[in-house]
Amino acid sequence: MEWDIAQAFQEERRCPICMETFIDPVTIHCGDTLCRPCLRLVWEEAETLARCPVCRQPSQQKELKTNIALQSLVSIRRQISLRQFLSSEEHTCSTHKETKQMFCEVDKSLLCPHCSPSREHEAHRHQPVD
Repeated sequence: MEWDIAQAFQEERRCPICMETFIDPVTIHCGDTLCRPCLRLVWEEAETLARCPVCRQPSQQKELKTNIALQSLVSIRRQISLRQFLSSEEHTCSTHKETKQMFCEVDKSLLCPHCSPSREHEAHRHQPVD
């Protein structure tokens, strides 16, 4: 049952056009929600009256407003996913037993706070993972 709820939540966070987690979700007048970039692309390619790509209802809506509640939920889920990803065993430094928090752009690898300034990586460019 718990998996079913998680699966349903996962599905609700996906754009029906690109099938990815929403990027700037917008809800149009028919009630369907899509990524703003996906919807604009579909409508730009439309030769006739713009329609909802999900239910096919005609749409006159020019100004798209962000679905703030959904955008907030998607953002929270991304933060949770990132924390889970970073706290996994493969993202814990085997030498220092700390979470790898920096990304080395030269080696394309994750580093802990102790490995980042080491001689091996000190001349490399680093970015925080968050």
